[in-house]
Amino acid sequence: MSTWRLDPEVNPESVGVDSSTLDEMASRFEAEVEKGELFGGAQMAMYRRGKKVLDVGGGIARRRTGMEVRPDTMFVIFSSTKGLAALAMLMLYERMKFHYDEPVVKYWPEFASQVPQKASVTVRQVMGHRGGFPNGPSWLTARYWPDREAIRRAMVEVPLVWTPGEKNGYHAMNFGHVVNELIERIDGRDCGRFLAEEVFAPLGVRDLYLGLPAEEALEERVAWVENAQQPLTAGEATGVASSGSGPSISGGMPLTAPRDDAHAETPELSEPFNRPAIWRSVLPAASGIGTARDLAKVYAALALGGEMDGVKLVSEEGLRHCTTPTTRPGEVDQTIRLPMRWGTGWHMGGYGKGGSIRTFGHGGRGGQVGFADPDRQLAFGFVTTGQLKAVEYTQWRVDLQSLAFEACRD
Repeated sequence: MSTWRLDPEVNPESVGVDSSTLDEMASRFEAEVEKGELFGGAQMAMYRRGKKVLDVGGGIARRRTGMEVRPDTMFVIFSSTKGLAALAMLMLYERMKFHYDEPVVKYWPEFASQVPQKASVTVRQVMGHRGGFPNGPSWLTARYWPDREAIRRAMVEVPLVWTPGEKNGYHAMNFGHVVNELIERIDGRDCGRFLAEEVFAPLGVRDLYLGLPAEEALEERVAWVENAQQPLTAGEATGVASSGSGPSISGGMPLTAPRDDAHAETPELSEPFNRPAIWRSVLPAASGIGTARDLAKVYAALALGGEMDGVKLVSEEGLRHCTTPTTRPGEVDQTIRLPMRWGTGWHMGGYGKGGSIRTFGHGGRGGQVGFADPDRQLAFGFVTTGQLKAVEYTQWRVDLQSLAFEACRD
């Protein structure tokens, strides 16, 4: 399998990064691409102090056709999209467009029209996965994801599983459905357009989308998703918990895609996230598409306190506010069945040896991740076609992330 490594933007030593550690990260990546056991294809990028110091990739992007991963190949980033949605919400909050402790019904009155108890759900509870409606309704399958009206109807009728605020439990898809509706009602633009105009364009990010334009040239650059060879736990499926513990799940978000006769000649289309209609959908919980370098670049700005290259997205104070845990120490997530640490939209800590509770970001199904460490002004992005051996892959990637922390020498 072929690999590539692009030149850094600056001499890594000039931003306090040990080049030999970067070489080790690249070598480990290249070795796994060659083996082809943990993933088909992937990209990895790292920024320090706002400068790209590592950008590698390789492997197979589309197995049936043999298309290789190139520097401009884009990947479905699944739940890593939630970190971008969290940024959009924080930007609107700092513009005083809403307050996190306001009820959702202030902006979306119909939200509680069928389940009156949902009138108490706050925006902060949605952002921290404490709203009480983690899954369903069961009819809202992938075929309806491109239909905004169907999504609205589903969120209106979805019942509560617990009293809002009482517990936390990962809202795998419903997080994004509600956030997208809130952003459009508050701002007038959906989450994808807001990010494109207010974040991606100002930062010069060209290969990151939430709602891929219907252009053949772009669609041809998207890698196909592959599934794990074993059942995924909830933590593995969502990408926000380590492997090896927790129950397997089948609800909330498709984990595997059995082949069927309708896709006998194009088996990849059995997976909903390989369909252009899903790529074009604005699903802030899951449908982001991009490269590792551009995902990492957004986090590079956040690692610097919310401002980079003269572009101010948010304030340091706002970031501290949203990266303060909303969960109690040791609180078990009702969906993932493991203790989780949620901020207001971001997942806190657990990104590798050398990180801290202040390290924040979001993982995604299949092995995607983007995170920022403000203490080291470090940002990291990893995107892939999917983890083929979930337990082994997760440990391998966390080891790489630990090396990223180790590479920061001052």
